[in-house]
Amino acid sequence: MKREEQWLVNYERLKAYIALHHQLPAKTRVENRGLLNWWKYNKRLEKVGKLPAAKAALLRELGDSRDVHQ
Repeated sequence: MKREEQWLVNYERLKAYIALHHQLPAKTRVENRGLLNWWKYNKRLEKVGKLPAAKAALLRELGDSRDVHQ
């Protein structure tokens, strides 16, 4: 699988997780830690300007879909 395809797969998996749980995966839960690490890695890339604008916009959408008041 190409990197672009894998990025989209991880994006969709995290999107589904957030839709179900209304938050990012907990760092203490091993089964979803990979998704959380993927999120944090991409947010770091965005912060230093190394993430394409389209991907950055998708990540912002995910961040906005979380329920931060739980």
